[in-house]
Amino acid sequence: MVHPIDITPLTFLDYPKKAACILWYTGCNLRCPYCYNPELVLGRGGGQDEMAFLRERAGFLDAVVLSGGECTLNPDIAELCRAIKRETGLLIKIDTNGSNPQVVRALAEEQLIDYVALDNKMPGNRSWHLPGGALLFDRFRATLKVLQHYALPHEVRTTVHPGLLDEADILRMIRETMSFGYTGNYYLQFFFDAGKGKTLGNLPPPSRRYDRSLLNDMSPLPIVYRNFPEDRYKY
Repeated sequence: MVHPIDITPLTFLDYPKKAACILWYTGCNLRCPYCYNPELVLGRGGGQDEMAFLRERAGFLDAVVLSGGECTLNPDIAELCRAIKRETGLLIKIDTNGSNPQVVRALAEEQLIDYVALDNKMPGNRSWHLPGGALLFDRFRATLKVLQHYALPHEVRTTVHPGLLDEADILRMIRETMSFGYTGNYYLQFFFDAGKGKTLGNLPPPSRRYDRSLLNDMSPLPIVYRNFPEDRYKY
């Protein structure tokens, strides 16, 4: 079985209203310039014994988050989820870029996952091509349809940097997502600045702030902001 490269033992932020851990898996089929985990994207395999960890903490945790990288690339993800459900009964969340709707469908059909955080990477008119010629935007839409079909609790989120996506881009993405039947909160995550050269694309610091009044006024869905610099030191 493919094992995670690292484990975050406890988080109260990554699964709504639950105490969870995060299993970090290597490998990704995208190269997002804002990614702050290049060692996960470019790495291979890991040595953590996730099931031993989960069995020891089953009485203290409510849930486990499968993240990365792109966790749906793990060929053993269904087997892993079955083992987690069978041996611990924990809730399972996956973080996904939406590029593998068939994997998400298979997990949903077996009722192996309980919550999904689905990334929306770009507006439909700026779709990135994946290996094999498939458009990521089309895969995102297909994954969203799977979540809706199986009535799986989920959220849609976008990692933002003013140099990559402006307010018009973000509003277009929100409207497109709403046109696909999504009615929940839309989560905007400011890219994580972990220091110069840390992100996969060596992104420079933002040169401006987003006009959040414009976004809030023009968005057809409620926006929730995460990790925005102006919010970090509010008490």
